[in-house]
Amino acid sequence: MSTYSKITYCLPVLLLICCVVAGCEVRAPVTGKVTFPDGSPLTIGEVRGYGDSTHIRANLGEDGSFELYEVKPGDRVPAGKTYEITIVNAETRGKTPVLRPGEIPSAPPAIIPLVNQKFANAATSGLKLEVPKSAKPIEYNIEVTKP
Repeated sequence: MSTYSKITYCLPVLLLICCVVAGCEVRAPVTGKVTFPDGSPLTIGEVRGYGDSTHIRANLGEDGSFELYEVKPGDRVPAGKTYEITIVNAETRGKTPVLRPGEIPSAPPAIIPLVNQKFANAATSGLKLEVPKSAKPIEYNIEVTKP
């Protein structure tokens, strides 16, 4: 068998091995709950994580629970990384004034933050999530403070 034939024969096998190895990134399910010190849940907002060019996120449920994902809900979190965690959009709008027909509002309602603003910035939140290189489920609970 010529050298060319050997390469032609082995090339598909090598490509298959490369594809299998490249697609074997370990991912872990990460769930948790965001609460205040008194145990009440934060029900509005999003948990986000940033690490090594990977971004993870989750919306908060009515009980403060979340499940982090990378691209779409149901994805698991890439393992073997550390993520800096933030809590964003944890705010509500102030009261909207009752207007008469044709009346123009003087100003939009104020945005009222529900958590201390330090949690909106990865440099000040103090929150880190280490996901070991394992597919084992991780529970990551977060306690936040009010403004």
